Parts: sequence; C-alpha cells; structure tokens
Amino acid sequence: MERAEASAQTGPPPTPVKIYPSKAKLGILIVPCLFGVGMALQTDGASEFVLAEMSWTNIAAVVISLFVAGLIVQMAFDRKPVLVFDEKGIYCQRPPLGLMPWAAVIGMGAANATLVRRVLMVAVDPSQLNEEARTYISNSMGMLTMVSPQLRKFKDQSDGYPSVHIPISQLSMPVRKIESLAQEFVLYYVAKEE
Repeated sequence: MERAEASAQTGPPPTPVKIYPSKAKLGILIVPCLFGVGMALQTDGASEFVLAEMSWTNIAAVVISLFVAGLIVQMAFDRKPVLVFDEKGIYCQRPPLGLMPWAAVIGMGAANATLVRRVLMVAVDPSQLNEEARTYISNSMGMLTMVSPQLRKFKDQSDGYPSVHIPISQLSMPVRKIESLAQEFVLYYVAKEE
C-alpha cells in the first residue's frame, strides 16, 4: 500500500478532468414529471381541459411537476462542468461548494445513497475551505447520513471531520471511472501532503 502511494506521488501529476452533466441520464428524470402532469390532468374530473374548472390541488401538482422538469432541463443543458479535479483541488458546482483545495481534503470514499444513487464522500477540514463551502457544510450537516448507513459509517471513520457528499450518478462519465479518477488525485495530492 505504501509503495503504491509513493509511486503515485513521484510520477507526473494526473491530467485535470472536467466532468459535465449527462443529458441522457437527466432526461430520464423528466419522465416522472411528465407522468405527474398527465395524472393531475386526468384526475380533475372534467370531460375536457378547462383551466378554470381544475381544482387547486391539480393545478399545484401540474405547476410543481413542470417546475421540477424545468430545473432538470436547466441542469442537463448547463455548459459548466459539475465536477473538476485538477492541481488546485476539487471544484464542485452541485452541491455549490466551489473549490475545495487539496489541503482541505482529509479523505475520500464512494457509496450508494438512498435518494441520489451514488455519491463521492469527501471528508474535509473546514478551516481550509472558502466561506461558501463552509456555509454549505454547516447548513447541510447530517442530512444524508440519517438515511444511508454507508454515509454514516464514513462519517464515523473521518475522525470528527465533516464530510460532503457529491452526487455522481447523473454525470457524463461512468461512476466507477469518476471514483477511479478521484482516487488517483487523492493518492497524488493528499498522500503527498501527509
């Protein structure tokens, strides 16, 4: 194990990677929203579509479904990378953490999560983060760990450091490839600092 870390440190640095959202994977998430609209329009009891005769609950169901579908479309066509690994650190747009420098990264792992399928778990030292990331972490602590035993276990292993969870299932690269790249960067930059 130590030899692998040493060889990773002495070789050339990993090539920076930008990972974008997957239009196809996010497009699949729009289908339930459209079903929601269809079901709300079918259950209003009217023989034909008349907006004034729809109940307020059906109108709310249609508006919420269309709003969520709009957010998903906006995420799918975002031209900025969602996740970047480079010599500075990890840049994350979703969740809105900004740059997490390698000096802030304590450890990393990957796990299945209940709602977002697969996440990168990054234990961080908040004192090394920018204000935006510190605020996000302090406001979101403990939410996902309540529903996922794997995330709770990682939190317990991170020596009291908070961890951030980056969803990777809806990105343009296969999750195993993202995990492999993350490990390569951590072995090079984080192991080097220790």
